[in-house]
Amino acid sequence: MNPRLTLVLLFALFLAPILVAVLLNSRWVEWEPAPERSHGELIEPVVPLPAFELATADGGSVAREDLLERWTLLQVEPGPCAVDCQERAYLLRQVRAAQNRHVPDIDLLLITGDAPDATLGARIRELDPVFDVVGGPDAAPLRAVIPGAETGGFYIVDPQGNIMERFGLETDPTGIRKDLRRLLTWTVRE
Repeated sequence: MNPRLTLVLLFALFLAPILVAVLLNSRWVEWEPAPERSHGELIEPVVPLPAFELATADGGSVAREDLLERWTLLQVEPGPCAVDCQERAYLLRQVRAAQNRHVPDIDLLLITGDAPDATLGARIRELDPVFDVVGGPDAAPLRAVIPGAETGGFYIVDPQGNIMERFGLETDPTGIRKDLRRLLTWTVRE
């Protein structure tokens, strides 16, 4: 190959990215990347969880204080937790598992429409040991403050105990995963 041509090609190779950067930052080219958007419905203003202490299906208890200092993925079911509910719980567990190094920073909570029994609690705990299952009349005050709880959904609760984003029950879990990853990435831990 001709040495002059090689030198011109080498110059062009190093000059091309600089030229593209100058064009994109100039007033001659009007291009902006699409902004990142939320996949869920942002709750504005955020809804703080009230003080509560509820018995879990496996005989333990969960309180508001247990959810503080950690992110919580909340699944609210409008009725009893049947097969569809358990499949959604599995998908929510997968969303948590996909967060890699942030998995210890995330809790899982399922609120059912009726009082859960020990069998349901054991099945959900098999999916992930951090999954707590509550429900029934005792959970009614908690359900009352959750936006859209009557139709069910998935929620992201921040480490201060605020419900900040809602997803419908038929939402693609990939959207929940992406939004949670973005929140975990931008969270500053002291």
